[in-house]
Amino acid sequence: MVLGGIALLVFGINYLKGMDLLQRRNIYHAVYNDVSGINDATPVLFHGYKVGQVVRTELMPDGSGRIAVTFQIDEDGLKLTKDTRAELFSADLFSRAVRIELGNSAEPAVKGDTLRSGAELSLTENVSSQIDPLKRKAEGMLASVDSVLTSLQLILNENARGDIDASFANLRGTLESIRSSAGRLDALMAQETATISSILRNTEKVSANLADHNDELGRILTHLDSATASLGNGRLEQVMADLQATSGQLRSAMTKLNEGHGTLGKLMSDDSLYVNLNAASRQLDLLLEDLRTNPNRYFSIFGKKDKLPKLSEADIERIQQAYQKQQEKK
Repeated sequence: MVLGGIALLVFGINYLKGMDLLQRRNIYHAVYNDVSGINDATPVLFHGYKVGQVVRTELMPDGSGRIAVTFQIDEDGLKLTKDTRAELFSADLFSRAVRIELGNSAEPAVKGDTLRSGAELSLTENVSSQIDPLKRKAEGMLASVDSVLTSLQLILNENARGDIDASFANLRGTLESIRSSAGRLDALMAQETATISSILRNTEKVSANLADHNDELGRILTHLDSATASLGNGRLEQVMADLQATSGQLRSAMTKLNEGHGTLGKLMSDDSLYVNLNAASRQLDLLLEDLRTNPNRYFSIFGKKDKLPKLSEADIERIQQAYQKQQEKK
């Protein structure tokens, strides 16, 4: 009875662990550096299907610190090969499991073989590996923000704050000026709407006229093009050459006139003709004045000449000139 009780106890404990002592056991091993989350009864999965479980974990006797994991495969239909890989992975948020990945080798694995091992990072390790850089960046950013805030506190003293307030006040005044200008502009536009409409209508009429006289404009441009082409064929150069020759001749003639050559040159440089003509004109005026005053001095058709002729302005002027000359001699 004692032996039967012991047998039942061992069978019950193994049954609770998930091991059936009546079933043939396919035991395999794998060696890992870290078996966090792995314990007895940890499931062994193949494509998400449970094919076995871990039955024992123990340290390697060589003192390397690695851990040997023993697991059994309950599915006889799963044929493991020599290059089969037993990999640790996170089955969910809180537990880990062993995943079987078959290899390409044709040689089957023998019961008790040590399979190739591998391990994926746990969810906590993945989160830690992603959060740690962010944590370091956040710490550096906080240090930078702290230094920036310190610099701002040093910069934004009372004078600086006063300047900033003055700048905002000026900006507010500028915005108010812009708003008032916009109001005046709106009022002007409302007032001159009729004028603007008239201008636009006139512009439309001008455009319509241009469109109506497009053919005439085309002919004019064609004529201009032909005239330009004619000028470009050498006529313009000939005209410019003739103008240059004429300009040279005119310059030569002006030079001769300035130097006193020819009749026009003498008239321009010598004023004797002007003086003589002026004197002759004066004498003619005096003669006509004397003729008007004393006609009997020159004509005696109607009687005798006057014994005492009247003095004309010419006579008075001649007497004054003679007197002035007499005085100058004295």
